[in-house]
Amino acid sequence: MRDERAGVEARPGAAWVALVLATGVLARLLLPFHEHNFDVDSYRIVADIMAAGGNVYAETPRYNYGPVWFNIVHWLDLLPSPPGADPTKALHFKIAAFLTLVDVGLFAILLRRFSLKVAALFFLNPISVIITGYHSQFDNLPVLIGFAAILYVGKLQGWRGQAVLLLGLGLSLMAKHLLFVFPLWLAMKRQSWRDRLLVVGVPYTLFLLGFAAYAPVGWRGILDNVFLYRSFNAAPLWRLLLPDALVDSIPVVLLFIGALLALGYCVRERDDFEKLRIYLIGLVVFSSAMANQYLAIPAASIAMNWNLPYAMYSWTGTLVLAVHSDGLALLGALWSPALSQLAYQALVACLAIGLALDVSGRSPRRLLASLRARIARR
Repeated sequence: MRDERAGVEARPGAAWVALVLATGVLARLLLPFHEHNFDVDSYRIVADIMAAGGNVYAETPRYNYGPVWFNIVHWLDLLPSPPGADPTKALHFKIAAFLTLVDVGLFAILLRRFSLKVAALFFLNPISVIITGYHSQFDNLPVLIGFAAILYVGKLQGWRGQAVLLLGLGLSLMAKHLLFVFPLWLAMKRQSWRDRLLVVGVPYTLFLLGFAAYAPVGWRGILDNVFLYRSFNAAPLWRLLLPDALVDSIPVVLLFIGALLALGYCVRERDDFEKLRIYLIGLVVFSSAMANQYLAIPAASIAMNWNLPYAMYSWTGTLVLAVHSDGLALLGALWSPALSQLAYQALVACLAIGLALDVSGRSPRRLLASLRARIARR
């Protein structure tokens, strides 16, 4: 994987950085004016419950995450809106603006650690733009927290660095539990059982403690709508590789977690930053569920080690989000659930091939050359 230590690279001019930032920010902030979707309506419901002093988990099934996000939605809703503005549209714009700042944070990490090219591949990727600006799902928030915690650990020594890492992972889980399996990845390289228990136990304990204040009244909602919630169980990779009858006969989430743990074992010797990068790609490749917002989860990771299948994933994902009935719906009348499954399978196939090349360190050109050589020897 490329990084700033791989060679001396001139820092990009401020004008180029400003141009990329301005383009990406403007694109994100224009999209809230293009209608909104189910999730934005859910945010409006959550904000109204918070404004009335209610318990989100007890009063709506339309919230499936830790408590960090609904508090952020509430704080954003308290910011002044233009006179006469529609409350839902105003909240949508504020959320898109906040999530744009999150994306800027990831852009800054990529710019500092890699290059402007890598940062731009993420920040100008239409998948990132559409999910942040239109869909306004917040998967990049826990991604940013995770990468920032790992980078900050490098500046500290001993237990202080580990404390920052574990607290950061706990906060990431409290925002949205994307990294729920990642502590197990980290534990694979720890030398002692004490360290393994700490790296697993602390983030999970913080995640559970985040619900403590809301559990007395909202425990049923926490159980049903967070812990037992299942998204659209499309399982695109598994249905592509296995017969539907087999996929339907077993808990596909076990395939998901098992494959993710196997991938973690394969990369256990890599540094934590690289592990998280690969984890976020594998999370989508092996997922037992799929929805449009999942497409943005690996956007920063694939930018760090760009290859042709990752480019195909980005192009195809952009097309899907542009025409999908839950996306920009430019051809929404022609969209169907059957097309969704085919589209997600194509996307996951591209991402899986890209991940295989990524982890193996082989480019498509080198792989083809190797295959030709083997054929010639026969």
